[in-house]
Amino acid sequence: MLINFMFTKILVPVDGSDNSYRALDAALFFSDKLGSKVAAVHVMEDIPVLHIQSEKLLRELLEDYKNREQLILTKSSEIARKKGLAIDTILLRGNPSSIILDFCEKEKYDVIVMGSRGLGKFKELILGSVSNKIVHHSRSPVVLIR
Repeated sequence: MLINFMFTKILVPVDGSDNSYRALDAALFFSDKLGSKVAAVHVMEDIPVLHIQSEKLLRELLEDYKNREQLILTKSSEIARKKGLAIDTILLRGNPSSIILDFCEKEKYDVIVMGSRGLGKFKELILGSVSNKIVHHSRSPVVLIR
Protein backbone atom coordinates (compact mmCIF):
# COMPACT_ATOMS: atom_id res chain seq x y z
CA MET A 1 0.00 0.00 0.00
CA LEU A 2 1.44 3.36 -1.04
CA ILE A 3 0.79 6.23 1.30
CA ASN A 4 0.73 9.57 -0.47
CA PHE A 5 1.64 12.51 1.70
CA MET A 6 2.98 15.92 0.96
CA PHE A 7 4.50 18.39 3.34
CA THR A 8 3.72 21.75 1.76
CA LYS A 9 4.15 23.82 4.94
CA ILE A 10 6.95 22.99 7.38
CA LEU A 11 7.30 24.70 10.76
CA VAL A 12 10.73 24.75 12.41
CA PRO A 13 11.03 26.04 15.98
CA VAL A 14 14.51 27.54 16.44
CA ASP A 15 16.03 28.55 19.76
CA GLY A 16 19.66 29.17 18.84
CA SER A 17 20.82 25.67 19.80
CA ASP A 18 22.84 23.46 17.45
CA ASN A 19 19.95 20.96 17.44
CA SER A 20 17.49 23.58 16.26
CA TYR A 21 19.78 24.61 13.40
CA ARG A 22 20.21 20.93 12.43
CA ALA A 23 16.41 20.69 12.36
CA LEU A 24 16.34 23.74 10.09
CA ASP A 25 18.85 22.03 7.78
CA ALA A 26 16.60 18.95 7.64
CA ALA A 27 13.54 21.09 6.89
CA LEU A 28 15.44 22.89 4.14
CA PHE A 29 16.40 19.51 2.67
CA PHE A 30 12.71 18.50 2.63
CA SER A 31 11.82 21.88 1.15
CA ASP A 32 14.34 21.50 -1.63
CA LYS A 33 13.11 17.99 -2.51
CA LEU A 34 9.36 18.55 -2.02
CA GLY A 35 8.96 22.23 -2.88
CA SER A 36 7.68 22.91 0.62
CA LYS A 37 7.41 26.30 2.27
CA VAL A 38 9.46 26.57 5.48
CA ALA A 39 8.87 28.90 8.40
CA ALA A 40 11.30 29.29 11.28
CA VAL A 41 9.57 30.36 14.47
CA HIS A 42 11.29 31.58 17.60
CA VAL A 43 9.38 32.06 20.83
CA MET A 44 10.66 34.64 23.29
CA GLU A 45 10.03 33.37 26.78
CA ASP A 46 8.78 35.90 29.27
CA ILE A 47 11.62 37.08 31.48
CA PRO A 48 11.14 37.61 35.21
CA VAL A 49 11.00 41.30 36.04
CA LEU A 50 10.01 41.23 39.70
CA HIS A 51 12.68 43.53 41.09
CA ILE A 52 13.24 46.01 38.29
CA GLN A 53 11.83 49.27 39.56
CA SER A 54 12.92 51.56 36.74
CA GLU A 55 10.49 51.48 33.83
CA LYS A 56 13.18 52.90 31.53
CA LEU A 57 15.65 50.15 32.52
CA LEU A 58 12.95 47.52 32.01
CA ARG A 59 12.20 48.83 28.49
CA GLU A 60 15.92 48.81 27.64
CA LEU A 61 16.36 45.26 28.94
CA LEU A 62 13.33 44.02 27.00
CA GLU A 63 14.52 45.71 23.79
CA ASP A 64 18.01 44.19 24.19
CA TYR A 65 16.43 40.78 24.81
CA LYS A 66 14.22 41.14 21.72
CA ASN A 67 17.25 42.10 19.59
CA ARG A 68 19.17 39.01 20.75
CA GLU A 69 16.15 36.84 19.99
CA GLN A 70 15.80 38.39 16.51
CA LEU A 71 19.40 37.38 15.76
CA ILE A 72 18.33 33.72 15.95
CA LEU A 73 15.85 34.31 13.13
CA THR A 74 18.40 36.32 11.15
CA LYS A 75 20.84 33.40 11.38
CA SER A 76 18.05 31.03 10.28
CA SER A 77 17.37 33.16 7.19
CA GLU A 78 21.08 33.24 6.41
CA ILE A 79 21.33 29.44 6.62
CA ALA A 80 18.48 29.13 4.12
CA ARG A 81 19.90 31.81 1.82
CA LYS A 82 23.25 29.99 1.65
CA LYS A 83 21.35 26.95 0.36
CA GLY A 84 19.59 29.07 -2.24
CA LEU A 85 16.26 28.93 -0.39
CA ALA A 86 14.04 31.47 1.31
CA ILE A 87 12.10 30.98 4.53
CA ASP A 88 9.60 32.93 6.56
CA THR A 89 10.71 33.95 10.04
CA ILE A 90 8.31 34.56 12.89
CA LEU A 91 9.06 35.94 16.35
CA LEU A 92 6.42 35.16 18.97
CA ARG A 93 6.25 35.56 22.73
CA GLY A 94 5.06 33.33 25.55
CA ASN A 95 5.33 29.71 26.64
CA PRO A 96 7.23 28.03 23.77
CA SER A 97 5.39 24.70 23.59
CA SER A 98 1.91 26.24 23.84
CA ILE A 99 2.70 29.02 21.38
CA ILE A 100 4.24 26.62 18.83
CA LEU A 101 1.32 24.19 19.05
CA ASP A 102 -1.27 26.96 18.72
CA PHE A 103 0.60 28.63 15.84
CA CYS A 104 1.02 25.33 13.97
CA GLU A 105 -2.67 24.55 14.21
CA LYS A 106 -3.86 28.09 13.42
CA GLU A 107 -1.61 28.43 10.38
CA LYS A 108 -2.23 24.83 9.23
CA TYR A 109 1.35 23.57 9.04
CA ASP A 110 1.68 19.99 7.77
CA VAL A 111 4.67 19.00 9.91
CA ILE A 112 6.90 20.31 12.68
CA VAL A 113 10.62 19.62 12.30
CA MET A 114 12.53 20.36 15.48
CA GLY A 115 15.58 19.53 17.53
CA SER A 116 15.16 16.89 20.20
CA ARG A 117 16.72 19.20 22.78
CA GLY A 118 17.25 22.91 22.82
CA LEU A 119 18.40 25.62 25.15
CA GLY A 120 15.54 25.19 27.61
CA LYS A 121 15.99 26.15 31.24
CA PHE A 122 16.75 22.67 32.52
CA LYS A 123 18.27 21.01 29.41
CA GLU A 124 16.54 17.71 30.00
CA LEU A 125 18.78 14.73 29.34
CA ILE A 126 16.63 12.57 27.09
CA LEU A 127 14.07 14.80 25.43
CA GLY A 128 13.75 18.54 25.89
CA SER A 129 10.66 19.78 27.69
CA VAL A 130 9.42 21.80 24.68
CA SER A 131 9.95 18.98 22.19
CA ASN A 132 8.42 16.49 24.64
CA LYS A 133 5.23 18.55 24.95
CA ILE A 134 5.01 19.13 21.21
CA VAL A 135 5.48 15.44 20.39
CA HIS A 136 2.73 14.47 22.81
CA HIS A 137 0.22 17.23 21.97
CA SER A 138 0.68 18.10 18.29
CA ARG A 139 -2.05 17.21 15.85
CA SER A 140 0.55 17.41 13.06
CA PRO A 141 3.40 14.94 12.57
CA VAL A 142 6.61 15.86 14.37
CA VAL A 143 10.09 15.02 13.11
CA LEU A 144 12.76 15.17 15.82
CA ILE A 145 16.37 15.81 14.83
CA ARG A 146 19.31 14.94 17.08
